[in-house]
Amino acid sequence: MRRPAPLTEMNRIPEQGRIRTGIKTERAMRALDTFRFTSADREAICQLADIYGGRVTEWQAPRSKQQQWEVVTGSSELRVFLPKNSISVSYEEWSGGGLVRRCDGVTMQVPMKTPDGLELDSLPCECSAVGCTPHTRLQVILPEIRFGGVWRLESKGWNAANELPGMAQMLEQLHTIGIVEGQLSLEKRSSVSGGQTRHFIVPRLSVDVSPEDIIAGITTVSSLESTPVPELGPVTDVEEVTGWDIPPPNTNVKRNPNPPPKFIPA
Repeated sequence: MRRPAPLTEMNRIPEQGRIRTGIKTERAMRALDTFRFTSADREAICQLADIYGGRVTEWQAPRSKQQQWEVVTGSSELRVFLPKNSISVSYEEWSGGGLVRRCDGVTMQVPMKTPDGLELDSLPCECSAVGCTPHTRLQVILPEIRFGGVWRLESKGWNAANELPGMAQMLEQLHTIGIVEGQLSLEKRSSVSGGQTRHFIVPRLSVDVSPEDIIAGITTVSSLESTPVPELGPVTDVEEVTGWDIPPPNTNVKRNPNPPPKFIPA
């Protein structure tokens, strides 16, 4: 007999679309420094284009027959509302056939075939053996767009998993007054290691709290100051450009068509 879904999982808000920070090219995924949106809701995508710029085009999601639409905007900052339970994180392994396992570091959920269809079975964690990666998902409401659900941004960086407790604590404090308004933005970052420069995009979430909110009983000023709002971490599902502005001697390089950096390995 098929196990019924917990009632706590039957009241979630539907997903209206996705917020993306990369776009697929012929070679690989390429990082963007502005937000890209995809959705089956064409009117919502058109509204986003009117507000944040960009051209609306048709888009076909991988392994989906549903027609969708997309827009690459000209904005690296969005006004967002944060519903309760807006952040989730888990270790996951995926394949071409879909989810292989999902784990919290102690117990993993594995899809199993049963006479009644696929069901999630609970087993001890195996992440250390199979190399699962953390998946952090942020759900927001776009207040200026027709409401059809939440918009999801996903990151697969370790920083998101490491810094989630601080973000969760802040959101729990702020949610004592209900929905919280914040700013979702993209920040260009670079790091140098072994003579190579890596460029990547970091999504950042910030929350503004007014003195009136504090007086209303959200939390104390001291606790807000001691709990910084962390960033979500590098988005690792988009291409990270490795190269040099000044290449090392005796290194085969070519000019980067999408600098920075100026040169990439030949």
